[in-house]
Amino acid sequence: MNKKIYISAIMLIFAFLAAGNCSKVKTVAADTQLVENPGEKKPVNVVNGKIKRGEYVKQLEEKEIGGTKFVLVQVEGVSTKGWMDVKNLKEGKVQSVTVTTDTDLFSRPNEKSDKTGTVKAGQVAFKLEESGNFVMIQFPGKEGFVMKSALGSADAVVKSITMPVLGKAILSASSQFSGGEGKELEFDARNIFDGSLQTGWCEGKNNDDGVGETVSLSFENAITLKKILVVNGYAKSESNYAGNNRVASLKVTGNFGGENIIELKDNVYDYQEFELNQPVSGKVINFIINGVHKGKASDTCIGDIKLEGGTYIDREMGDGEGDRH
Repeated sequence: MNKKIYISAIMLIFAFLAAGNCSKVKTVAADTQLVENPGEKKPVNVVNGKIKRGEYVKQLEEKEIGGTKFVLVQVEGVSTKGWMDVKNLKEGKVQSVTVTTDTDLFSRPNEKSDKTGTVKAGQVAFKLEESGNFVMIQFPGKEGFVMKSALGSADAVVKSITMPVLGKAILSASSQFSGGEGKELEFDARNIFDGSLQTGWCEGKNNDDGVGETVSLSFENAITLKKILVVNGYAKSESNYAGNNRVASLKVTGNFGGENIIELKDNVYDYQEFELNQPVSGKVINFIINGVHKGKASDTCIGDIKLEGGTYIDREMGDGEGDRH
C-alpha cells in the first residue's frame, strides 16, 4: 500500500473514533446554563439553555480556552445546543441512588479509611462505581464511598433527630419543596431543628399556601412540651424571608392530648417564645400550618424551632408527669 494512502487511512480511522467518542451521551452533574460564546467575559446565553443536574446531553465538539475545556452539547430529546464547562459532565447515563439512613462518607471503599463527611438520609446522589460492599457516590459538593446497605428506595428513607432531654425522634413532613436533583435536602424538615437561622423547611404542596401541611416528630418515649420557640419564615436573608410565605398561625398537638394555636408576628427575624396554654403530650408531636403571612411565592417556610419540655409519665399510673427541663 502507498505510504500516503496508509497514513490517510489511519487519520480517517482516528477521526472516526474521535467523532464517535464526542457523540456519546453524558449526564449533567450540576445545574448550568448553556452559552453561545464559551470563555468570553460577556457570555450570551442559549435560549431555553438552562439544564438541570441529571439531564442527558450528547457531546458534539470540544475546545480549550484559557486552560478551561468547554464542550458543545445537544440536550437529549430536543434541538437545543450550546457550550458548557466539561467539569459539569459525567460519562454515560449515570444512575441515581437514594441514601436511606444517615451514614458516613469514606475516602476509599474501606471503613478504616478517612471519613470525609456524612450523608443525610434522603440525599439523592449519582452512583459512580461499586467496590465490594461499598458504592462511590457524588452529590453537590461531595464525592466518596458509602456502604451499600445505606442505599435504597425513597420509600425506605428514615429521617431522625436527637434533642437534648427529649431524646431521639423520627421526623416526617406532609410535603417539602425540592430544589431539584441533588438538592433534595435544601428545604428538609430537619432544618427546623438544627439550631441555624441559615436553613429552613418549606412545604411543597402545589398551588396553595400550605395551610394544613404538617411536620411530625415520633419520639421513642412520650414527652410533654411546655414551651416552644419559633423562627418564622426562611430567615436566611431579608430577601429570602420576603420571597416566601411565613406562618401566621401554628397549631401544636400531641397524640396523648393538648392542643395549642400560637400566633406568630411577621417581620421578626429571631426566635419568638411561647408558653403553651395546654401542655402537649405524647409520643407523636405535630406542628401544623394554620394560617400564613403572604410572600412573593406561595411556599410557606419555617426557619427554626426549639422545644422545652421533659419526659411524660401516665397520670393513671399514679406517678404524675416527669420532670421538665
